Amino acid sequence: MSVAARPTGDDGSVLVLVVGLFAVLLLLVGVVVDVSAVVLAERSLASATDGAAVSAAQAIDLDAFYAGGPADGVPLSVTGVRDRVGAYADLAAQAQPGLTMTAEVDSGHTAVVRATRAYTVPFAGWLQVRPVELTAVARARAPLVAGP
Repeated sequence: MSVAARPTGDDGSVLVLVVGLFAVLLLLVGVVVDVSAVVLAERSLASATDGAAVSAAQAIDLDAFYAGGPADGVPLSVTGVRDRVGAYADLAAQAQPGLTMTAEVDSGHTAVVRATRAYTVPFAGWLQVRPVELTAVARARAPLVAGP
């Protein structure tokens, strides 16, 4: 009885498949990490923008408030709003490099803060991908609560 000869030419074919699947798996992990990092950076920027807007909404223009009263809401000081947002941006920039914030007062009663930041994606750096530009906008008003 003769023993069938083992076919040749298929040696190592499973190794090629495993190496290929491992490369695809690494690529998918890199994409998931990059997307997650961008989402977290967006949330962090939105949180900082919200905080700056709330701080700016506390910059009451006392002269206008005492002169005209709170007819349409609490009047905000433009310089006070900008000063508060600038101070908040300085603190937030320590955790978020490249953060810039601008502030304005909309209709005299609403603080509007716009923040931008360039974020470098972790694994996309070696692919020569440019940083992602993140932007957030927040609005805040000082609440007017009637006394008892």
